[in-house]
Amino acid sequence: MLWLMDIAKFILRPLYWLTGKVFGIWARPLVQPDNPLELIDNTQAEVCYVLETGGLADLLALEHACAKYGLPSPTESFECCGKRLSRRFVVLRPLSGFFFRRPAPGGSRRLRNLVEAAGANTNDLLLIPVAIYWGRSPDKERSLFKLWFSETWDVVGRTRKFFATVLHGRNTLMRFSHALALSSIVQDELEPAIAFRKVSRILRVHFRKRRTATVGPDLSHRRSLARQVALAPNVRRVIEAEAGDDPDKVAAAEKKVQKYVMEIAADVSYPAIRGMVRVLRRLWNQIYDGIELGHTERLREMANEKVIVYVPCHRSHFDYLLLSYICYEQGVQLPHIAAGINLNMPIVGPILRRGGAFFLRRSFKGNRLYATVFDAYLEQLLSRGYSIEYFVEGGRSRTGRLLSPKGGMLAMTVGSYVENPKRPVVFVPVYFGYERLIEGDSFISELGGAEKQKESLLGLVRSIKSLREDFGSVYVNIGEPIELDEVLDRVEPRWRELPGGNGERPPWLNGVVDELGKGIMGGINAAAAVTPISLLAYVLLATPKQTIGAAELRAQLQLSIDLLSRFRYSDSVTMPDLGPDEIIAHGEKLNVISRTTHPMGDVIHMAEKTAVLLTYFRNNILHLLAVPAAVACCFIQGRQLSHSELQRLLNLIYPYMAKELCLKWRDDEVDKVTTEAIDALVGQGLLMRKRRKGDLNRPRAGSAQAYQLMMLGQSMVPMLQRFYLVIAILVQHGSGTLSRVRLERMCELSAQRLSMIYGLHSPDFFNKTLFHDFIRKMQDKDVIRRNSGGLLGFDEDLVGIGTDARLVLGEEIRHSILSLTVPEEQVDQ
Repeated sequence: MLWLMDIAKFILRPLYWLTGKVFGIWARPLVQPDNPLELIDNTQAEVCYVLETGGLADLLALEHACAKYGLPSPTESFECCGKRLSRRFVVLRPLSGFFFRRPAPGGSRRLRNLVEAAGANTNDLLLIPVAIYWGRSPDKERSLFKLWFSETWDVVGRTRKFFATVLHGRNTLMRFSHALALSSIVQDELEPAIAFRKVSRILRVHFRKRRTATVGPDLSHRRSLARQVALAPNVRRVIEAEAGDDPDKVAAAEKKVQKYVMEIAADVSYPAIRGMVRVLRRLWNQIYDGIELGHTERLREMANEKVIVYVPCHRSHFDYLLLSYICYEQGVQLPHIAAGINLNMPIVGPILRRGGAFFLRRSFKGNRLYATVFDAYLEQLLSRGYSIEYFVEGGRSRTGRLLSPKGGMLAMTVGSYVENPKRPVVFVPVYFGYERLIEGDSFISELGGAEKQKESLLGLVRSIKSLREDFGSVYVNIGEPIELDEVLDRVEPRWRELPGGNGERPPWLNGVVDELGKGIMGGINAAAAVTPISLLAYVLLATPKQTIGAAELRAQLQLSIDLLSRFRYSDSVTMPDLGPDEIIAHGEKLNVISRTTHPMGDVIHMAEKTAVLLTYFRNNILHLLAVPAAVACCFIQGRQLSHSELQRLLNLIYPYMAKELCLKWRDDEVDKVTTEAIDALVGQGLLMRKRRKGDLNRPRAGSAQAYQLMMLGQSMVPMLQRFYLVIAILVQHGSGTLSRVRLERMCELSAQRLSMIYGLHSPDFFNKTLFHDFIRKMQDKDVIRRNSGGLLGFDEDLVGIGTDARLVLGEEIRHSILSLTVPEEQVDQ
């Protein structure tokens, strides 16, 4: 029989060679990682490749990749455990039948023979799983016809595989995995049959995880998922509580459950996703100069083993689409996206649902059954390994700052995981940085008091008209992942042992949610992308009339870049690869700034409407230099301060800075961070140290360095003005006379008037949310207290705090704040 096999090989070898040459011209799979040879730790060991379903196309693709990267050929023979084997590959799930292909019964005979031949002597054999996905390569354009022959979970026959190979020869992803030593899987005492089943099971799980991470989970059981939600113990418990023993009421409740599931659940369609990706690719190319990605390697590291919960900042409705598009392009599973029920509008809603969106109502209050069904649905997603995406801010930021995290979805996610900790969960912060926003005008109107516009199909059509404009680039950075198990262990080390399963949330859950919320917002800020537009906004909005000489603008831009590098907020922060002149040219290209020529030097300025819009992008990066800018603030009115006095002042205002900007440092770290900021400013020549007493001096008045220090400090002045305004109004009216709501309204109106008189009339300055959070923080710090009548009281220490404002605020604006009187009829409106 061996001589017959040799004759067959002799005859077929030229045909195989010719097929391989033709295949190599057309098919060029994208190989990951870039150098598969690095995955083999033991270069002396024999290797054997493992394909999932095999076929001639897969074998030719593997042969081509092995030749390119210097790996042994899969069709060559090799010695293993004293035996000579004819080929260096096995197929885990070989298919039988000519027309109707089905997995062969009994599994891989070649793998069985290999395991049996190896026995206990497995030290010289490595198994290398190789996954091949036809039509799943990123950065490739596809027609709608080609989409139907892309990779799914279905077992495909020869005809469909042929079309997939022809249509997607250059749109294919090939992933080599780390070599598995057979000795680490097969133990001496195992029977050959048991050893074979163990090896097969491990490889099946590996390929399933790979396919899930690349294509997404198997969606063929959506109806069974809905059925599982309806049968969940917590759902049945609520039905029994509401319907009792009445069969009619039980039937009505069960029907309502099915209705809720259909209202909530995603209906993912791979052809629909591929169609949407094609549309989105054209959309991004039309409106953006490019999508700049940072730290995407973190996604691939986690995608195989853990359930990923993406928790991005929310800047635009494009956020939903952008993250899914990036996941698809990076070859990782698309997330199920929690979307507000307001987006479930005609035409748009079904499209989003097929792209992975699941919908939730704005409030669950008063509907226990709906809340329980939603919890059960979320638990099913987590236990089945689906990645999820939601916005912990609850809504889009209108100011460019991060909003305070809402605990609803976080609590449901943690509660679902604690009930059924089947797969480890990791939260991944994601930062979106835009250079222009399609919603910019509406955000400014809403901050100015206009009613929020309800999402509608007509509104979507109107917004599409603006897509003809240039929106610059969009920046997406992946933050450091947060392991849920680690947070649970810190807050409640015994969480695995505590009883559960009754549908009631444990009392310690709030502590977990609070820590997660802070960690997520800190992680988003730590992954910030500094864009050319945000740098221009940061500098120009510090000038009195948003006007500056071109030379001074270049110098201040360079200072900001240098200071961001010297005072490094986080290693995950990304910087633009542009110099000051290129940044200015980019701003002119996007019509953000304009230039007026002059014999003494060009002048750069921006229109007031543009300046108002650009406060959003300034606020995106305000936190990165908040501490150095706060130090610089202290030298606006004074020339000299001691190091200890600077630390005292920063300790005074830092809790409020941290609340407004989601800064990452604890209160007990302020002295250390202040010192680092001072060192950075000294290093830039903006402050000078005196040898005696540790005093710090600003540069001489009129010098370029003094001007740069003043410009840097101006970025924090609006926040300190709001701080002083709240204190001034409290002191003016006296302790125990104002409620929190009345104080917030008085602060909002006063700030609005100040901005009209003294500065840029921007709604950002008198945003009522900022005053709300600021006053809440004062209560948390026990600076002010509510008395039994609900009014705010304080002691004489508050009066002393106002005197420190003289170091920062000019006499004119301090006088204006102190002389403000708000009519009572305006406060009541």
